[in-house]
Amino acid sequence: MTDQRDEHRLVQSARALAETLERDAAKVEREGISRARLDVVAKQGLIAPSAPLEFGGLATPPDVARRITELLAGACGTTWFVVTQHRSALDAVLTTENVDLQDRWRRKVCSGQALGAVAFAHLRRPGPPQVVAEPHGDGWRITGHLDWVTGWGVTDALALMAQTTDGRVVETLIPARQRAGLSASGPLPLMVMGGTRTVAVQLNSMLVTEDEVVRVSPLEQWHRDDTNRTVNTSPAVFGLLDRVSRALIDLGETKSLTRAVDAGHEFALRADQLRTLAYHLVDEVAADDAHEERLRVRAMSLLLAHEATAAMVATTGGSAIALDNPAQRWAREALFFLVQAQTGSVRDEMLGRWPLGVSGS
Repeated sequence: MTDQRDEHRLVQSARALAETLERDAAKVEREGISRARLDVVAKQGLIAPSAPLEFGGLATPPDVARRITELLAGACGTTWFVVTQHRSALDAVLTTENVDLQDRWRRKVCSGQALGAVAFAHLRRPGPPQVVAEPHGDGWRITGHLDWVTGWGVTDALALMAQTTDGRVVETLIPARQRAGLSASGPLPLMVMGGTRTVAVQLNSMLVTEDEVVRVSPLEQWHRDDTNRTVNTSPAVFGLLDRVSRALIDLGETKSLTRAVDAGHEFALRADQLRTLAYHLVDEVAADDAHEERLRVRAMSLLLAHEATAAMVATTGGSAIALDNPAQRWAREALFFLVQAQTGSVRDEMLGRWPLGVSGS
C-alpha cells in the first residue's frame, strides 16, 4: 500500500530498515534478539516515534506510527514484538503524576535510550489475583508469578502491574533486572517468538518503593481501558498481511501460478479494506463505542492473516517447512496473533467466524 504516510521521513527510514531486518529474521528468531539490534531501531527514532518532542520523541502522527509498526512487523516479528513492549513504559512516563519517576525515566523512555518491557496480562484472567500487591509503608510488597515477560536482558524498565485484595491495580515502573524478591527463568522454549527473550518471573514479597509507583487505580477502570485497546486490530497484523500478500504474488509469478497471484491480490485487497475500517474506528469513533464492529474487524483480520500465510505455505511447497524459509515463520506468526492480547470477547468472535465443519466431518 502506498499513500501519503509513505512519504514521511520516518516511514522511509522504517522501510529501509525493514529490508535489513528481514534478511536475518530467521537467525534472530533462533539465536535471540540483541540489544544492538534494538538500538539500531531506537537510533532511527522508531521505538517511540509518537513521544512528545519536549521529552526526546518525534511527535509522529498516529497514522505514521502505525505504518512504522506495519513495516517492522512485516520484516521481523521478533524485533517488532520486543519493540511493542515499550508502549506500556511510554504510557507510564507520560501519564504518571509521580515526579520522581518522571525525572528518572521520562526522557530516557521517550527517546528510546531506555527500552521497556511489560507484565500485565495476568490482570485479564478471572479468579483470584495471580500477582498481589500489599501496602508496605509508602510503597508495596508484590508477590506472584509472571508467566511471560518479553525482552528480558535487553530492556531497561519493566512496567509491572499487580492487583490489591480490595480491587485496585498498582502500576509500577521498575528496573528490568534481578533484585531482591524477583527472580527470572531462562528464555522460554516457544514455537513462535522464540527469539524475543521471553522469560517467566517469580515475585516473592518484592518491595516497590514510592518513587517506582506510576499510579494506583480501580481495577474496573483498568479493565475498561484494556478492553478499549484490545477490541482494536493491531497494525502488526496488517504488516504481516502486506508482506505475505506481496510474497505470494511474487512467488506465483515466478512459478507461473495464476491462482497464487490472484490469491495474493485478493488478500491484499481484503487486508486494505479491513485496515481502512480498523483505523477509522480508532481515529474517528469514541473508544467506548462500536465494540462489536471493532471485534468483527479484528477477528476477520486475524483469520485473513491465518488464511494468507497458509496459502503462502501451500504455494511454496515442501521447502516451506525449512526453518530458514519465511513461509513457515509467517504462518507461525499468524498463529501467534490469534492469542496475542486475547480476551474472551476476541476469542468468541473468532470462533463464531471459523469455518467449523467445512471439511464435512
